[in-house]
Order: sequence, then C-alpha cells, then structure tokens
Amino acid sequence: MSADKSARERAELDWQIERVERQEDEFSEARQRYERSLEQFREQFHAVGRHRESSLGERMQAGDTGAQHELETRQELLWQVHRYVEETSEELEQTRSRVRRSFDDELDKLAKERNALPWE
Repeated sequence: MSADKSARERAELDWQIERVERQEDEFSEARQRYERSLEQFREQFHAVGRHRESSLGERMQAGDTGAQHELETRQELLWQVHRYVEETSEELEQTRSRVRRSFDDELDKLAKERNALPWE
C-alpha cells in the first residue's frame, strides 16, 4: 500500500484554512467588542445628558435665560454624538462586509487547492 503523496500538502492547506477561520472569528469578536463599546459610549453620553437636562429644566423654571441656550447647545451635541455613532456603525458594517468577502475568497481558494490534490 502506497502512502498518499499529497497528504503533506493537504495537511498544510487544512492548517491554512483553520488559520483563516481563526482570524475570521477573532475579527468577529473584535468587531462585536467595538460595537458594544460604541453603544456604551452613546448610552453613557445620553445618561449624563439626561441628568444635565433635568438641571437645566430647573434653571429655566427659575428664570435663568442662559439655561435655554445651554439646553440647545447640549441638544446639538447629542445630535452630533448620535450622528457619529451611526456613521461609525455604518463604516464598521462596510468594513465587516469587505473583510468577510476577503476571508470567504481566501477560504474558497484554499479549499479548491486542497480539493484539487490527487489522492494517491
């Protein structure tokens, strides 16, 4: 019985496929951590804003004219933070899509190479 002449190459390609799959998993985990971090940033910023808005409301009721301007400025800042988070999320999704295609292409290429090896 003769040994499989392509066994070594097949094993190397299997290892490369596993490496790409690990990289894909690592990227996915990093992306999820970043998404959670981004959402936590938004939530914390809004929590601070709600507290400040309450204080500004009290000042406005007391007749503080500067409180209205500060409230408008704060609302603009909240909008900017919201827009930043949304734009960053969209960019992250575009990056995820590109990276996913790259991983898929690499996995397809390696699988085709491995499957093309003769079993002798």
